[in-house]
Amino acid sequence: MSTFTLPRSDPTVAVSLTSNLSQEQLLAFPAFHKWVATLQHSISTQQNQHHTFHAAPYKLRKIDIQSADFFGGKRLGFLKLQAEVSNDSGEKLPGSIFLRGGSVGMMLILQPDDVPVQTEDEKQVILTVQPRIPAGSLALAELPAGMLDDAGTFAGGAAKEIAEETGLEIPAEDLINMTELAIPAAPSKDEEQLQQAMYPSPGGCDEFIPIFLWQKRVPRSQLKEWQGKLTGLREHGEKITLKLCPLNQLTTYKDPLGKQRTWEHAERATRPKDSPIDGVGIVAILQKSSGPELLLQKQFRPPVDKIVIEIPAGLVDAGESAADSAVRELREETGYHGVVSEVSPIMFNDPGFCNTNLNMVHVTVDMSLPENQNLKPELEENEFIEVFSLPLRDLYAGCKRFEEEGYAIDARVGTLAEGIELARRWKL
Repeated sequence: MSTFTLPRSDPTVAVSLTSNLSQEQLLAFPAFHKWVATLQHSISTQQNQHHTFHAAPYKLRKIDIQSADFFGGKRLGFLKLQAEVSNDSGEKLPGSIFLRGGSVGMMLILQPDDVPVQTEDEKQVILTVQPRIPAGSLALAELPAGMLDDAGTFAGGAAKEIAEETGLEIPAEDLINMTELAIPAAPSKDEEQLQQAMYPSPGGCDEFIPIFLWQKRVPRSQLKEWQGKLTGLREHGEKITLKLCPLNQLTTYKDPLGKQRTWEHAERATRPKDSPIDGVGIVAILQKSSGPELLLQKQFRPPVDKIVIEIPAGLVDAGESAADSAVRELREETGYHGVVSEVSPIMFNDPGFCNTNLNMVHVTVDMSLPENQNLKPELEENEFIEVFSLPLRDLYAGCKRFEEEGYAIDARVGTLAEGIELARRWKL
């Protein structure tokens, strides 16, 4: 095993290599070069006084390459590495990474040319069915996709992959980059410079995927020829079968009048098979001599780019009831020990967009107990939560004040505040 210093690193970053990987091979690997450049730029944004980590900035200090896989024994394909990113206080960020670089995904929609133009009738989506050993499958249906080459444009890479996986020759300029339309570029270099793409597993992998769209009207006979066609680069081990799936089976529903409509939505895929809910929201009441107080927390939420005022909450584990989950999450996130007094009916967080649901669990916290005097939260290393409480009678006014101060208000906190305020005004 050899070690070298990463060029242009400050502070200096020691890089340890595996026996089958040289310094030249690593530095020439586009995925490694792009990852280092992106991370170093993101680290530089901490100089902004408004950055969450400005007071105790994180730095890249060490990279340990744990394994390197080569395609055909020649071209570097995948890296497994451990990056040490910490601040001067010794606090570390998770840095276990599977490095593989970018990919492209393609949404190919075909329609028989004998149906009326400007209709959605009989549109078909091309899927590929192929063995995916990492997923434990010999026949996984998916959108055509593939890794980006070392050079060229995203559209060019997509066109190349479409030809290899489906046999369709499509000019790159005919492809529409849907992800680029949905995700605007960073407005300035003072912000993080991520790819205009989706990151399917950013907790462990650098892979980014722009999604391209192509639609075409073709003879009906050609559609029949493509169904079940064998494609792929056999010399690369690709064994791909094409599958045509009706578009209206993917995204449509019927309204009360029987009209077929489309709806864009998201689904949470983490719900345990034995559970009717995804998670719990915890209404924890601290019993104080001055009156009951609601336990709240402040936590930065990237989707809204703000610190959010929330109640404690979390996902249920397999085999866990809502009550058990609430007691566990309360202890882990805040250190408090409580007793469940009520479990609400199942509630849906945002049913117009997502299937996520939860139970609201009422928990009473006896402040006289010793375990609630010396709190010991069990936060994960990527959780940064500030816990505080607010008198129930002041919750509505408190939410208004928090919003004026620039915080975002979680809907569960806001709904509780509205309910208390309505009860007060209408003397319920």
